[in-house]
Amino acid sequence: VIGNKNLTRTKITNLDLRYELYPRAGELFTFGVFYKYFNKPIELYFNNSGAGSSNTFNFSNVDNATGFGAELELRKKLDFTSALKHFTVTTNLSYIYNRVKGLNIDRPMQGQSPYIINIGLQYDIEKTGLTSTVLFNRIGRRILFVGNLQNATGVGVPEIWENPRSLLDFQLAKKVCKQKGEIKLNISDLLNQRAYFYHDINDN
Repeated sequence: VIGNKNLTRTKITNLDLRYELYPRAGELFTFGVFYKYFNKPIELYFNNSGAGSSNTFNFSNVDNATGFGAELELRKKLDFTSALKHFTVTTNLSYIYNRVKGLNIDRPMQGQSPYIINIGLQYDIEKTGLTSTVLFNRIGRRILFVGNLQNATGVGVPEIWENPRSLLDFQLAKKVCKQKGEIKLNISDLLNQRAYFYHDINDN
């Protein structure tokens, strides 16, 4: 990994519009739309300069990028029936359209997914201080490393993409010492799906 002393700071202009509703304590519903303009965003790219040469990861500015999208967030208690009175469901859904454009460039910004899905189910018994949570997360495919096909020598590699994969995490927590302390057990990535990273040579 090689740094770049010529990097300039990224400046981001944000515009957000949100609607928020709080039906009762512990519940919420929000919906928002947003627009972002990135001036000189910093990206991490994979630099392969030819056979027999070393491969490096470098940081570089691109001219600009834009993004817009929508986000939905929900937190709802399921106490409409006695069997589910200790359960709460949460969700956060985002859609993001993001582009970097320039000379011979028209692609998503490195690291930006087109969608994000978060869903959680929490079981909470306040009197005993016992809480358990199951969390599901999935993101759309994204560029892990920008390629360097546009270099002066005409050689290099295309972008390296990261495939979507689903994550399922579990947490169990118990408050102790008269609610002043807490013991937690976390188990991450229960689905253990294979991670794929690839070159999308023919854009399919």
